[in-house]
Formats: sequence, structure tokens, C-alpha cells
Amino acid sequence: MWMIALKGFSSSGKSTLGRALSRQLGWPIIDKDDIKDLIDGRAPEAGGLAYAVMLNVARRQLLQGLNVICDSPLTFSMTYEHARHIATETHASLAIIECRCSDEHEWSQRINARKALQLAAHHQTDWDSFQVYRHKLLSEANYPINDPLLVVDTVRPLHEIIDEVIVWLDRHSGQSSLEDTAAWEKEMTI
Repeated sequence: MWMIALKGFSSSGKSTLGRALSRQLGWPIIDKDDIKDLIDGRAPEAGGLAYAVMLNVARRQLLQGLNVICDSPLTFSMTYEHARHIATETHASLAIIECRCSDEHEWSQRINARKALQLAAHHQTDWDSFQVYRHKLLSEANYPINDPLLVVDTVRPLHEIIDEVIVWLDRHSGQSSLEDTAAWEKEMTI
């Protein structure tokens, strides 16, 4: 069983990759921002609470025997340690997929394009403001990862990244091929 934790700053491609992986593999995805969108401004410490809810839902999915994908920046080591604890408790393999966008011009366009989406206030929608936020948290976000880690550059075509992730997970899995499992699961739902 897998617990995939996506990692990376805003607009690095995490959600796009997470949704595509979820579709390809048939695994549930839990997005921290979906939770924070609902509780921001209604609960104190909405960011921390959103992480806690995301990981608790992931834990429940794993206890049900389902693989799961968690979509969040995974900025702080304490959240990573919480994910490790859940993976250990549920006997899941934890893998971190860190998304980066190597082209700063494209990255800035992604962030600035979010202005038109009418997102909740906590989302990054301005490149200049994001730079201040990013530099403030950069040292905290660079903690050591002690589980399988794959860093992907999301400037590449999405289908190439998906193929790379599936091959990488297969290499780290003692189970049957993920593609075979995904095909079997699709067959069972038809």
C-alpha cells in the first residue's frame, strides 16, 4: 500500500500531477487546499487544521486498504513526520514526490494566472508577494527526507512525468506492477 505525499511550493505543479496520478492509478487524492478553502477564516490555525484533516482522511483510506495521494506543500518537517507516523501505523510505504518548476518565467505566469480563478484568499496569486513568502520559508522547507523521494521538473510534459512516477513507484514496490494494478482496478469497476 502506498501513501504518496506531494511536496512543493505554490504553482509548482503538485495539484496537476496529483489529479493526473489519481486518474491514472485510480487512487483517492486528498487536497489540503480543498479543506483550507472551507475552514479558512472560520477556525483558528486553519492551515495546521487543514493539514491535520488531510492526514486523518489519508489515514482512514489507508486503514481501508486503499493507496492514497496527499496534495500539500509539505513545507514543514513536523507535517512530514506526521505522515511518516501514519504510514508506519497503517503499514503503508511512504513516498515523497517533490514538484519544482525550473523555469521561473513559467512559474511566475502560473501564479499570476491564478488571479482570474477567484481562489480563496490564502492562495498565492501574485508572483512578487510569493517571492517574499518563498524566501521566508525556504530554509524550513529544505528538511531531510528519509523515505523514497522523487523530484520532478513540471516544465516537462505531464504524460512524461506520470510515466516517470509510475516506473519509479514500481521500482520501489515489492508488489505487482502499478500499471497492472490500475488496469485490474478499472476492470473491476466496469
